[in-house]
Amino acid sequence: MNKVLIISYYFPPMGMGGVQRTLKFAKYLREFGWDPVVLTDSPKKYFAVDESLLREAIECGIKIERTGEDITDVSKIQIKTPNEKMRKLRSKGSQFLFIPDSKKFWLKKAMKKIDEVWKKYDGFNVIFATAPPYTDFLVGQQAKKKFKVPLVIDYRDAWVDSPVLNYYPTLFHKASNMRLEKSVLRDANCIITTNRRVKELIISRYGNIEYNDVKIIPHGFDQEDFDKAAQSDLPFTNKMRITHSGSFYTRNPKFYLEAIYKFFVKYPELKDKVEFCFIGIMSKDNLALLKSYGIDGSINILGYIDHIECIKYMMASDVLFLMISRGENEDAAMPGKVGEYIGSRKNIIACIPEGVTKKMLEKYDAIRFTEEDPVELMNVFYEYYNLYKEDAMPVANEEVVEMYDRKDLTYELAKEFNLLVDIE
Repeated sequence: MNKVLIISYYFPPMGMGGVQRTLKFAKYLREFGWDPVVLTDSPKKYFAVDESLLREAIECGIKIERTGEDITDVSKIQIKTPNEKMRKLRSKGSQFLFIPDSKKFWLKKAMKKIDEVWKKYDGFNVIFATAPPYTDFLVGQQAKKKFKVPLVIDYRDAWVDSPVLNYYPTLFHKASNMRLEKSVLRDANCIITTNRRVKELIISRYGNIEYNDVKIIPHGFDQEDFDKAAQSDLPFTNKMRITHSGSFYTRNPKFYLEAIYKFFVKYPELKDKVEFCFIGIMSKDNLALLKSYGIDGSINILGYIDHIECIKYMMASDVLFLMISRGENEDAAMPGKVGEYIGSRKNIIACIPEGVTKKMLEKYDAIRFTEEDPVELMNVFYEYYNLYKEDAMPVANEEVVEMYDRKDLTYELAKEFNLLVDIE
């Protein structure tokens, strides 16, 4: 069996959406002739910890090599829920000081560990690096040069062209990142993105990239997660449940929270018939705003819960809420949870700009697109309540759902690996 070294700073037991794409690729690659070894960090603190995802990785037989100590007790990892204003301030500060990102000092540790890992596993046929953090790409680039094997880079988000994630305080900072990105792209043997718009941005910015050099493998869902969740009792309620899954990191949900408040002001009789559920990290500011509305009995704030529990709540919901922040290159944004929203086969209310995610969801059928307008959104809630009451909710397009199965998407990745090592 061929071997692939996966470079991913973010990996379980770290939680949140950024780890799942890499985990699921590693989980299914063995079915397509590739044995993965994951090089990652040993976090001492993080926003969220998900022991269930680490357990899944171990049970699947994924080999994990860490640049620090092995993790045997996840309870020792400090969970750090940030103040949103302080988080943004620290993020801007770190991007002023560190290029390409705050993980730049991991590069040296990672390269030292790769020397050990390369000997331990008698080398690899392909190196696969996924970003952000973009330091992962630099690790992959150095490893490719040292060991003379093909490098595949995976953009979960754009690099220079993602101002929502990346703050460049001076022209020097942006130019330095452009230089690094151009260098990585030059050395990569295969470039993968989650969507067509990121592909277009890369090609238009760097003229040495051919159209066919960049492959698209979108975010997806793991059907096994939904099957596993369905094996136990789901947390159903006797109310219609509208759920938002994921943190509001880089997103401002104020209009959504206002819409909920206006909905119950206009329809007070529905306070015991409709529930709004929040899964994921919420800032203290947003929690305080919700509390000030005095609608606690109709709000279910779960905080961060492990992945299978999250899937259970999605399956026990009637509608899922999706939002994407407006801003430069907003049309390229594609949150990782979109794949799981599709996999849930639930109705979706989407407050998203024109772009790749909207195009992805247009044929899903069980969806309603709205603007970031609290009054319009309030009316959409009421429309869905009437559909729910009449048992007339739209049904998801199964052909579209099947396009985003992670096992099939991993097969596409394995095909790219095969082309690089001339395997039929």
